[in-house]
Amino acid sequence: MHITHPARAVAVAALAAALATGIAAPAGAATVASSSTVEAAATTAPSYDQWLADVTAVTDQAQTYLASALAQVPSGEQPAIVLDIDNTALESYYKGGYPTPATPQVLALAKYAHAHGAKVFFISARPELINAATSYNLDEVGYPVDGLYSRDLYWLTQPIQDFKTMVRKNLTSDGYTIVANIGNNSTDLNGGYAQTVFKLPDYNGLLD
Repeated sequence: MHITHPARAVAVAALAAALATGIAAPAGAATVASSSTVEAAATTAPSYDQWLADVTAVTDQAQTYLASALAQVPSGEQPAIVLDIDNTALESYYKGGYPTPATPQVLALAKYAHAHGAKVFFISARPELINAATSYNLDEVGYPVDGLYSRDLYWLTQPIQDFKTMVRKNLTSDGYTIVANIGNNSTDLNGGYAQTVFKLPDYNGLLD
């Protein structure tokens, strides 16, 4: 997905930054499941280096899984992965700015999946209003983007969990096999319609 007018996207950067921090944040803290003692006991967000180490612990497992899962998708099925955006695909908390840098390990995972035949879909609690800015950001930092789903006015008034589950259900109905769903919050991952989920750190909701 390419935005052909970067200047227009840059013009809405301030709006994108404000809404990505506020409206995009899922309600409620997730239950953390991680081998990292920093993740499990966090009351403040750790250093950037610690976050990257905790992310790597999860993405290494996801990489191993994808290498096997994508090779075993039956002929005729279209595999896909689903990614959350803030503090998953993009380093929203630690780097911010616009374009917000990609989380390196997640970018590598997305590129690997795409190179091995999987579609890469993004499901975000961000408002649909800033889709142009979000699309430009993802494209600019190197993500393959086969679909971006964010909340319209109706879904901004509904539970984030319901929205993200609905999108995955629709993708499944459209014939995609979601082999992996990756996010940092329980609202990214609960609700089914994915073979496997991978939970990135959010430190008891501090990176929502």
